[in-house]
Amino acid sequence: MARALVVFESVPGETRLIAMAVAQGLATRLPVDVACAQNAPTAVPGDVRLLVVGGPGHPPAGPGAPRYGLREWLEAVTLPRGVHVAVFDLRPDEPARFAGDGAMGIERALVRGLGANAAAPPEHFLLPDPQGPLADGQDDRARRWGQALAEVVAPRPVASAAPAAAAG
Repeated sequence: MARALVVFESVPGETRLIAMAVAQGLATRLPVDVACAQNAPTAVPGDVRLLVVGGPGHPPAGPGAPRYGLREWLEAVTLPRGVHVAVFDLRPDEPARFAGDGAMGIERALVRGLGANAAAPPEHFLLPDPQGPLADGQDDRARRWGQALAEVVAPRPVASAAPAAAAG
């Protein structure tokens, strides 16, 4: 049975909230697993039909930054042929030229670098302050986006359970 995998990098933790909301939306049509980048499989299983990857608008740096994050995972990962991908980032509510576009870099690595198929344009969720919290309504928007993505790759609903979250 086809399923989805959501991989995220989260410092201080707001990206995890978005990843879980996206997974809840996906779970309306697909079984879904959620993993932080440091615990995500570097060989994405062949039954993964949709891979959703997200992180902050800028790679985290400093004392709280993970030693193994999305950048390292993207360098190591292999994907099944024909997998669909969707990417997201968190950014301040300002123009992209100031906020950065982490999602575009992630999508480039997955589509151009690894041959995945883009399921949707990159999505940007608002984080007014780098320390959080999310802007109002972002978790609901993420859930709706997850539902829309699921409809693209799995037109029929399946009996779903809550998303399975990996440690991290």
